[in-house]
Amino acid sequence: MSAASLYPVRPEVLANTLTDEATYKAMYQQSVVNPDGFWREQAKRLDWIKPFTTVKQTSFDDHHVDIKWFADGTLNVSYNCLDRHLAERGDQVA
Repeated sequence: MSAASLYPVRPEVLANTLTDEATYKAMYQQSVVNPDGFWREQAKRLDWIKPFTTVKQTSFDDHHVDIKWFADGTLNVSYNCLDRHLAERGDQVA
């Protein structure tokens, strides 16, 4: 990527960033070294109707590629994306 196509981050955006470069790099490294452990930990940030027991199931056979994440768990996406935030943030603009 050329320097001409790089744009500086505005200070007000940077001030509200949830992570910094060092945190990102550390998280990325964890995800590469121990993907099951990393994603198991990240999944704790969600509320599960039925908790998962297996993080991922993969098959890369020549004639059958299959990838499943948290296949035996059950989520309510609406609850995780919206409902659980209403008590604290219900009056804020989305």
